[in-house]
Amino acid sequence: MIGKIIVSVFVSLMISWPVLAQVVCPLNGQNIQPKGVRSLSVFKRLPILDDGRIKPIDTYARTVLLQFSGRQSFDRKPAIAWMARLLFSPDMTKNDKIFLINNPVIPNDLGIKVEQHRKYSFIQIEPHLGQLTKLAETALKISDKERDIVENEIIRIYNNLRLYVDLSHVFQFAFPTKNFTITDAWVLNQLGLPKEQNQFSFLDIALTAERLQQVMDVIQSKGSNQWTSQEKSFIELVTNLFHWSEAYKDLPLVIVPPGDQKGAWLSPWDAIGRNFRDEETRRQMNYLRNVVVSYWNGEQIQFDVNVRLYLAAIKDRVGIHPDKDLKRIDLELFYNKADLFLYSKILYLCAFILFLCSLISNRQFLYNLGIGSVALGFIPHLTALVLRVIILERPPVSSLYETFIFVAIIVVFLGLAIEHFSRNWLGIVTSSVGGFIFLMIAAKYSAEGDTLKMLIAVLNSNFWLSTHVISITAGYASACAAGILGHVYLLQAVFKKDNVQLLESTYKTLMGMLGLALTLTFLGTNLGGIWADQSWGRFWGWDPKENGALMIVLWTAMLFHARIAQWIGPKGLAVGAVLGTIVVVWAWFGVNLLSIGLHSYGFTTGVAASVVVYVAFEILFLGIVMFILRKQAL
Repeated sequence: MIGKIIVSVFVSLMISWPVLAQVVCPLNGQNIQPKGVRSLSVFKRLPILDDGRIKPIDTYARTVLLQFSGRQSFDRKPAIAWMARLLFSPDMTKNDKIFLINNPVIPNDLGIKVEQHRKYSFIQIEPHLGQLTKLAETALKISDKERDIVENEIIRIYNNLRLYVDLSHVFQFAFPTKNFTITDAWVLNQLGLPKEQNQFSFLDIALTAERLQQVMDVIQSKGSNQWTSQEKSFIELVTNLFHWSEAYKDLPLVIVPPGDQKGAWLSPWDAIGRNFRDEETRRQMNYLRNVVVSYWNGEQIQFDVNVRLYLAAIKDRVGIHPDKDLKRIDLELFYNKADLFLYSKILYLCAFILFLCSLISNRQFLYNLGIGSVALGFIPHLTALVLRVIILERPPVSSLYETFIFVAIIVVFLGLAIEHFSRNWLGIVTSSVGGFIFLMIAAKYSAEGDTLKMLIAVLNSNFWLSTHVISITAGYASACAAGILGHVYLLQAVFKKDNVQLLESTYKTLMGMLGLALTLTFLGTNLGGIWADQSWGRFWGWDPKENGALMIVLWTAMLFHARIAQWIGPKGLAVGAVLGTIVVVWAWFGVNLLSIGLHSYGFTTGVAASVVVYVAFEILFLGIVMFILRKQAL
C-alpha cells in the first residue's frame, strides 16, 4: 500500500503536464551507434551556470576534460565534441582513455594494468569502482593538511569518475530504455502511444501524464487483489517512472534558467521534477529531447534548429540583461578559440631567439625583427586581458593565474619603454624573458580549470581591485623586471666587463626599475591597509600576506640605502635585485603556503617544490657568477 500511495502522489503531481508532440527516438533498444553531427558551433553557445557564473558549454567542456585528462582536446578533436558524445551517446565514451592517474601506485593497487601515458578509460576502472570508492571514503576522513599525495590523488580520481557518470545520465530522460518497455497493447492504447514501438523514454511516458492519472484513478478504485495482469504491468511502469525521477536528482549540467531572477538554475532532470507545471519548461525539455534525437540521426539542420529554439526559449531567463549576457557568451567563445596567449608566448620566444642570434651577428634587421616580435606579442596579450575584463566585468587581477598574465604584460610594457630609450636590446631581453616565463607559468595554473572564475566574497570589490591589487601587482612586475635586469647586468659584468658604457646604461635602468618597484609596492601596501581597515576594522594586523608586501618595500629601500651609503656597488645592487625576486616570490604566493591569515585564499596548492627549485636556481646562479667575477678580479 505504501508503494501504491507514493505512485499515486507522483502521478497526481504530474497531472497538469499536457501531451506534447511525439518525437520517436531512433534507438528503440537496438544496438546502433549515433551518426553524430558535423558541427557543434551552435550547441557550444549553450549557456550553463557553473562555479557561480554563466558561461558557454564550450568553456565547461574544456574545463571538465582538462580536469579529467590534463588536456583540452581528445583524439585531436575539441573538448565540446567529446562532451557531446558523453551527453548524447555515453556508451561510446567508455573506451576513451581520458582519466589521468599520475601515481602508478594507484592502478597497481587496484589491479589495473599501468598505462605508459597514465591515461585510463572508464571500462578499465569500472570493475574496480567499489574498491576505489572505499579508498576515497577513507581518504576523505583525513583532514586536508594531513593527506599525502596518493590520498589526494585517489579523491581527485574518484570525484572525476563520479562527475563522468553523472554527466552520462543528464539526458537519460530522452533515451528509450528497457525500464519503459511496453509490450501490452492495452497499456499502449490507454496511454495513446504508437503500437509499432515497444520501448520508450522517460519523457515519452511522462508526457502522457493526463492519461496516466485517469488509468490510475480506475486502478486505485479497486482492491489490489482485483488488479489484472495488465493493470499490474501498468503500475510497474508508473513505479519505474517514479524511481527514475528520484534517482536522477541533483545532476550536473545546470542549463535550465529559472522562471524569475530569484530562482535557481537547474539541470534538465531537476527542471522536469520541479518546474514541469511551467509551460515554458515543458517546451524546453522537448527541444532538448529533439536535440538528442537529431544528434543520433545525424540531422545537422534539425540539431541546430532545436538548439536555437532552446536558446530562444531561455533567452529572457538567462540573466538580468539577457542580450548582454548572451553577447558575453559569444565573446567568451572567441576568447576560447583564439588562444591569444599562445601567440604572445611564441612571439616573445622568437624575440629572445633573435637576441641570441644578434650575439653572433649584430645586424639591424635582427634588431628590427626583435622589437617587432615583442610589439606584436604585446597586442594579443593586451587583447586577451581586455576580453577577460569585459567577460567578467571586473579588473584583470583577482586570482593567482591572473597575476601571472598581468605581471607578464607589465614587464613587457616596461621592457618596451626601456627599449624606446636605450635601443640596445636591453628592453627586448626584459620583455621577451619576462613575458614568456610568466605566461608559461600562467599556462601551468590554467591546467587547474576554468581561469574565468567568479571572485570569492572577500575580494569582491572592483574599486579596491582597481587600486590596491593593480598597484601592488604592478609593483611585483617592476621588481621582477629589476630582477631580470640584475641578471643581465651580472652576465654583462662577466662577458662584457670592458664595455663600461653598456654596464653604466644597464645600471641606470636597474636603478630606475627598483625605484618604480619601491614606489608601487609602497603605494599598494598602503592602499591595502585602507581596504583592510574598511573590511576588517584594522589597518595592519601582521598578516603573512601583509608582511610579504612589506618585505618587498623594506628590501628595495634597503638596497637604495646600501647603495647611497656605498656599502654596495653596482654589482652588489644587481645581486640585491636578483635576490629581490626571491622576496617577491615569497610575498606573491609563498606566504599562502603557511595556510594562515586572512589573505590565504588557497590559490597555491602544490607550489612549495617549485618555490624551492627556483630559490636553489637563483642561489646557484649567483654563486657561479660571483665566483667568476672574483677570479676575474684577481
